[in-house]
Amino acid sequence: MPHSMRLLLPLAVAVPLAIGSIFVACSSGSHSPAAPGGPGSTDPGVGVVIGQLDAGPAGNLGGTLPMLTNVTATQREDSVGIDFNPVDNAVDYRVYPLPDPADVTKNSDGSITIKNGIYRCAGLRQAYDLPNNVGNSLSNPDAGQSYFNQYAWSANVPSSPTLGYVYPEATAGTVPVYAVAVHPYTDEVGWRETRPKIYTTEATLRATLLTQGGRDDGIVFYVPASSSSTTTAVYHSENAFVVAGQTLMEYNEYYFTSAQVSAHHGDSTPPAPAFQILTQQAPGTIPLDYVLYNSQMVHTELSAGQERFRRAASQGPGPLWHLEWSGITGPTTLVIEALSSGCPFQGFLSPQSVNASSHQPLFTLEQLASASPTSEVYINGQYDVGSNDGGLPLMRLGSNSPIPIARSYVQVTPQPHDPSAWDWYEGFNVNADAGTFTPTPDPASCSCDSDASPQAPCPYGEGACGYWTSPVFNAGAYEVDNPLPNKVPLLAFGQFLGQFWDVFDDDEQDVTGSLRFTAVSHATVDSSTFVHVTFSVDTVTTDRRYPQLIFTDQPAPIEDGFANKNSNFLLVQPIIGPSMRFEAEAFHGEFDGKPWAVNNQAPDHAIMDVDGWFTDYPSLPSIPPADPPFEHAGMDRMTKYDIYVSSNLLYAFMDGQPAGCMQYPNNGFSLQGPVTVTFGDVFYHEGAQDELVCSQDRPYAFMHEHQCTETRRHWDDLGIKSGVVAPAWNTALFPCMAY
Repeated sequence: MPHSMRLLLPLAVAVPLAIGSIFVACSSGSHSPAAPGGPGSTDPGVGVVIGQLDAGPAGNLGGTLPMLTNVTATQREDSVGIDFNPVDNAVDYRVYPLPDPADVTKNSDGSITIKNGIYRCAGLRQAYDLPNNVGNSLSNPDAGQSYFNQYAWSANVPSSPTLGYVYPEATAGTVPVYAVAVHPYTDEVGWRETRPKIYTTEATLRATLLTQGGRDDGIVFYVPASSSSTTTAVYHSENAFVVAGQTLMEYNEYYFTSAQVSAHHGDSTPPAPAFQILTQQAPGTIPLDYVLYNSQMVHTELSAGQERFRRAASQGPGPLWHLEWSGITGPTTLVIEALSSGCPFQGFLSPQSVNASSHQPLFTLEQLASASPTSEVYINGQYDVGSNDGGLPLMRLGSNSPIPIARSYVQVTPQPHDPSAWDWYEGFNVNADAGTFTPTPDPASCSCDSDASPQAPCPYGEGACGYWTSPVFNAGAYEVDNPLPNKVPLLAFGQFLGQFWDVFDDDEQDVTGSLRFTAVSHATVDSSTFVHVTFSVDTVTTDRRYPQLIFTDQPAPIEDGFANKNSNFLLVQPIIGPSMRFEAEAFHGEFDGKPWAVNNQAPDHAIMDVDGWFTDYPSLPSIPPADPPFEHAGMDRMTKYDIYVSSNLLYAFMDGQPAGCMQYPNNGFSLQGPVTVTFGDVFYHEGAQDELVCSQDRPYAFMHEHQCTETRRHWDDLGIKSGVVAPAWNTALFPCMAY
């Protein structure tokens, strides 16, 4: 499409919608602030956590499979997130409701077919590979490997990495081993493994390390409570030294057995027993392996089990150890399975069928079921089936009927929100109606047409745009691709599977495409209380595709407000990737003489940034002990964010844990009184040379293969509450930093 032309088209959007005619005018209207909330504010949690059933229901699936270990299900409004220990040789994982036995067909190869079955799969991590000495070569990468070359990261894998054997779950006569990540430093790449750790069975030592700023990495395995003829000691030593005569200290943390003790007698903290492990494998135990991480802080990384060892040694796009299920309406038994092959990619799943030129078709759930040879649908299936589709070798492990190799069950129940706790809440429950989106004119951001001349160009670039109102929130789409010859915009959004999904592409891969979903209920910001906003979203991000939360004193459609020189905006967003930064931008009016845009952003404040913290904040003594955002990311993994905003401070939580506290900048920014709250999705010029998704196979293996020119985002459990008190906060560990 010529760059001088901009079409204002009725966009293809998920039902139920009233699709109207071309948009030509809009009235911004006035706003009434929501009534202030009560004085209290509970700290954000992640939901009600339960464990797996001791045994599965009889007669449904047949056969006897080993159970997964440490299965925990986090129950939410009408969805559940499931975590578990990895299973050796599992390529993928899936979850589905326990079927009627009459609908199950047991196949001769060990797979099963379920009539009209719907599964939700774990898929691949979108991650860099780690150079090592056993196959991941920096000088000769293979299988599309991609290394984070900015920093000198590598792993040394010993020829005999197994120290002994430990238990993955609590067993009689065992004690937990806690991992506390210590000595943080810049350039950690976002992996948990890259920070040195203290492994200990001593609860008091763990507590002390946490009060000193250690990151809590939880219980990593269980070991015998006392020594015996069947155990051996694992020793710990530390080597601390000053770097180049400066005050900067480096700490090397080592763990080893008695055969290596003499080699560490010269360490600044000499070897001492840390805990006992078994010398021979016993029922219920798994290997305890080690890898030496070479970086600024050399350290031993301990891994319980084959799959954790593989990840520590190589990183890369292995299977995610997390599953999601949404749309629960009552007590439900869910089946969790480890699979010997990957869930198949059946097509791009969307809230609505869209067939736009130069794009892959967007299919509904019903369309995928109709095309499936078994009538089954795999949500988040990421593996190609066969070898003639151009897929990556690691993605040609898919099967139309994957064979389960382990199976567990959880009994889950919806956890409805308390309506009195929120001024506005939307959980997109399957038995609720999010309302009809009605096309509404918007002159400021959708005013250009084919008569626009080069002398009076569209301030927002080219591409289709649209604005809709509904009882839940108002929606705006900007710079959406509507390619020739059929000029069908690549856009769909709507309530879907108990969540809200959006799909779109930016126009001609060269503009700042964005979607905006503004809550109809407004919030009130003041200096004495906070606005609490909660939302869950999948957060695989790059510097060109990411979700946003936006507070502004501008009315909807807020895209118009960016051009207002008297506006105030506060943006909160996970961005960059795969090792993402969690940041905020607070600004008054235009920036650099132009309205804010994806390619004209204001200076940011890193709430969390494990790849550049000491560069960004050299005056701070340490990185706050927050978990790296990357470890909470997945193509179908929901990450819960809770943001508290007053006219002075911002507090941020990620998955119920503190992330950071921020003061506002001294740049004229002022947020006070009624504000709109908007949830946004960004997709900008993915065809650029530095876009890792499109230009190379990894680190975004699945996205490279199936989402280069399309993006998809899942939203759930959105809530707004004004007038709450500040959350409980430890300012010693998480200081409220200047912008």
